[in-house]
Amino acid sequence: MNIAHVSESPKDAARRLAAGAIRDGFRPDGLFRYNDADGMPWCYRIRCKHPDGRKWIRPMRTDGMRFALGEPAIPADGKPLYSPPFPLVDSDPVVIVEGEPCADTLAKLGLIATTSGAADSATAADWSRYAGRRVLLWPDNDTSPPHAGANYRDTVAAILRGLGCIVDVIDVAALNLPDGGDCVDWLAAHPIATRADVLALPRLENNQWKSSAALQNAANACGSVPLPDSLPSVPTLDGRLLPVSIRAWCVDAADALQTPLDFTAVPAIVALAGAIGRGIGIAMKRHAHWIERPMLWACVIGRPSSGKSPALSPARRMLERLAANERKLFEAEMRSFEARAMIADEGKKNAKMTIRKALKAGNKTEAEAAADDAAFDEEPPTEPRILVNDATVEKLGELLNANPRGLVQYRDELAGWLANLDREGREGDRAFWLECWNGTGTYTVDRIGRGTIPIEACAVSIMGGMQPGKLAEYVRGAVRGGFFDDGLIQRFQLAVYPDLPAAWTYTDRPMNPQSEATAWATFQRLRNIRPEDIGAECADWADVPFLRFNDEAQELLVEWLTALMQRLRAGKEPPWMESHLAKFQSLAGRLALVLHLTDNGTGPIPAETLATALDWCDYLEGHARRVYAPATDNGLSTAHLILKKRDGLAEPFTARDLYRRGWAGLSDPDAIAEGLELLVDHRHLSAIEERTGGRPSVVYAWRPSA
Repeated sequence: MNIAHVSESPKDAARRLAAGAIRDGFRPDGLFRYNDADGMPWCYRIRCKHPDGRKWIRPMRTDGMRFALGEPAIPADGKPLYSPPFPLVDSDPVVIVEGEPCADTLAKLGLIATTSGAADSATAADWSRYAGRRVLLWPDNDTSPPHAGANYRDTVAAILRGLGCIVDVIDVAALNLPDGGDCVDWLAAHPIATRADVLALPRLENNQWKSSAALQNAANACGSVPLPDSLPSVPTLDGRLLPVSIRAWCVDAADALQTPLDFTAVPAIVALAGAIGRGIGIAMKRHAHWIERPMLWACVIGRPSSGKSPALSPARRMLERLAANERKLFEAEMRSFEARAMIADEGKKNAKMTIRKALKAGNKTEAEAAADDAAFDEEPPTEPRILVNDATVEKLGELLNANPRGLVQYRDELAGWLANLDREGREGDRAFWLECWNGTGTYTVDRIGRGTIPIEACAVSIMGGMQPGKLAEYVRGAVRGGFFDDGLIQRFQLAVYPDLPAAWTYTDRPMNPQSEATAWATFQRLRNIRPEDIGAECADWADVPFLRFNDEAQELLVEWLTALMQRLRAGKEPPWMESHLAKFQSLAGRLALVLHLTDNGTGPIPAETLATALDWCDYLEGHARRVYAPATDNGLSTAHLILKKRDGLAEPFTARDLYRRGWAGLSDPDAIAEGLELLVDHRHLSAIEERTGGRPSVVYAWRPSA
């Protein structure tokens, strides 16, 4: 890197290039220089950190005239390793860490320390300078999926063993580090630690860890290295979590459609909640006025071939059957109303004659009595609705006022609905929907032409599906802040992203009539439930009748809530996950109420039912972590998407070419840049800098498979 003719210093350039991140709240956290074999600057790495824990890390290069983001051409032997800027006596062991701040911290103690950069950078680096040396790996304590620290450890160990190194690994699990903790955290907790203290830290035995055979072979062959799995593992739905009265129906539907049970069970739970509506609530505390109503938002996530759309249909059809029954009653009531209205019209004609005669005779009292008898001020019955698909906020207000028990919005693809909320002029719609999740509270819509529509209670459950690519785009907006960061996505508490079954078998059979009949009877019973029949209480401060937990269940709830809130108050979760899990307080009560009523429960909710609801929360937390993963994996999911598009990309191609294609999940320039960098690091792509007289550009070409 020739910086002789650059007009600005590396530090000034870093501030200029990171200006956008700094405006978004990130703070400069360091500028680190990587040197080539001659000790000259090869590139710099800018590190910024947000107060919420997010990191913004970008490489910076120069063409001799100005600095720009990106790396220079990669040397044939690989990228240089980082060397801390401290004079040291070279000695064993060489300590290998993740990230430049860790290397600097250890170097200040007199240790030879180095890093290739981030946890996914090992395979692109040139480790040959340490061939045959004794090395000590200090990985980050990444206890949560995808366990980047362990992956980095295994990858580096495989490469170094191939170079004849003797490899030891520090047992980070024995250091009492937080999730993601590194040597900087350990030394902060041990401020008087010395070089000898570090070298005396506990080591893993060889039989406690082993390197991946695939990475070992890849390192030896110097070919492309498979990308790590971009998705954290998720729990499988245990059918025993489902109410007995619908369990066989959900299992039968999933088997017939060859989909995961999650895809039929989660919509079924939302449909059951929709059948109950605001008819019944659950008191979460003994004395405080805290009532939860069964409003549930669900999103089933899967690829187009996953069968998520057909799997939504059984639950939707149950609600449609309920609506059809209520529509028949409405039509009968409307016919009766119209008959009374016709009779009233004829009565008015007779009343007019009576009134004229009475007034002619001077009998005003008789005229007024005739007018009163003929008056007909009866309101027509309102058409019942349960399901809605694509209604404006104004129309939803009218429907909610006519159906105070609430509604269920069904959208086969929720991405379209979310896109409508983001359209210009629809900004106020998001606020309305945020209220709908609560199931209570008035909302007033003022529109020119339609006037003022006061909505007595916003109460709408939601069920629908989404493809992973569309989901990734949306959660990135929520995670990175800005317009999307308003808690809307966190209200999808029943968002599930299951693994697909390994095998697929063609099936063509009808649903089991007995299990479907049992489920249908359950939906009918819930729709016609009467508060007095189940022992519900009424109070002046509550807008709906409500049940309570029994004493044992209340104690269990207090214990669980205390543990949940202490975990969240510890500050170890990122803000978006903290917001999501904080809503589990409401979710636990709502699910317990639905489960209790579905299986014909009456009176206080028992502890065993609440325990099942809490098991649901554990299951859903695992899926929530997968839902947010594409926004927090530093481009790994984007790299997988780009790799899948390999055959559709003409070579060479640029990041802009990817962006302009409009492929799902590949619309965020920052995410594309991160994904491309990962593919270069894993030797799937070659990055080539082109000079055309203006600013240099980077083009990419696929490398031959190993």
